[in-house]
Amino acid sequence: MTVERETGVRVKTAAVGAALLLAALLFGGHFGSSVVTALLAGAMSWEMSKVFYRLPDFQEKTKALLGSAWLMVFANILFPKSGLECLIAAFAGMFAYFLVTAERHPQALKEHFEELIYTVFILVYVVLFMEFLPLIRRGPDGVFWLLMFLAVNWAGDSAAYFVGRRYGRRKLYPLVSPGKTIAGAVGGLAGSILAALLFKWLAFRELSHFGALFTGFAVGIFAQIGDLCESLFKRAYGLKDSGRILPGHGGVLDRFDGILFSLPVMYLCVRLFA
Repeated sequence: MTVERETGVRVKTAAVGAALLLAALLFGGHFGSSVVTALLAGAMSWEMSKVFYRLPDFQEKTKALLGSAWLMVFANILFPKSGLECLIAAFAGMFAYFLVTAERHPQALKEHFEELIYTVFILVYVVLFMEFLPLIRRGPDGVFWLLMFLAVNWAGDSAAYFVGRRYGRRKLYPLVSPGKTIAGAVGGLAGSILAALLFKWLAFRELSHFGALFTGFAVGIFAQIGDLCESLFKRAYGLKDSGRILPGHGGVLDRFDGILFSLPVMYLCVRLFA
């Protein structure tokens, strides 16, 4: 596939996905944001489980993982102030499941235990981080904060992609991500900051200039760190993409890796400046 065609497919996929995501977040309220969280967390957890789970009962473990993930998400609808309790319940359930099923692998207890560690990692890295999305939506001026968050992420991602292709020479971190350049990283951060300031001027006048500048910088930085962490995961396991469900992007984790790390940072910005 040529560069021009790949870029076109990437843009079309992003446009359709953005429209669906915005519709659910803007008009679905807290329930809509919880459904989006459940779908994204489930898809990313499934992609990671295909890599981590190696023992014969991997399909059953994947179902248990998805059940715990969705329990954590939807429990927030009924008990919005009990996130910690839901997390503890999910962890306890998964520990109990792996303890009971250990007898199936008497010759592979180490591998079985390693898969438990992977499960805990997925629940924290994917599900717990995604839990901040409905928290932001439910908070004060939640719609504006979410729109700003998406604008900062998408602007930064797009700026990094196009600036890196046009001006990228020196590699940012070739061991982890050979395609990323210093120019792309700087361009992405500039795009994130500019998007935050533009959103403040056009739609969010209540937010201070410092608040917009700090939010754009902090969210932009952690979005790039999240991108690099997912690249480390793929390099460690010899993967090009986490999946194939999104044309031009790869898997769901490939598209939302930066959002995972930057969601808790955005929630902190809401607490500081709302």
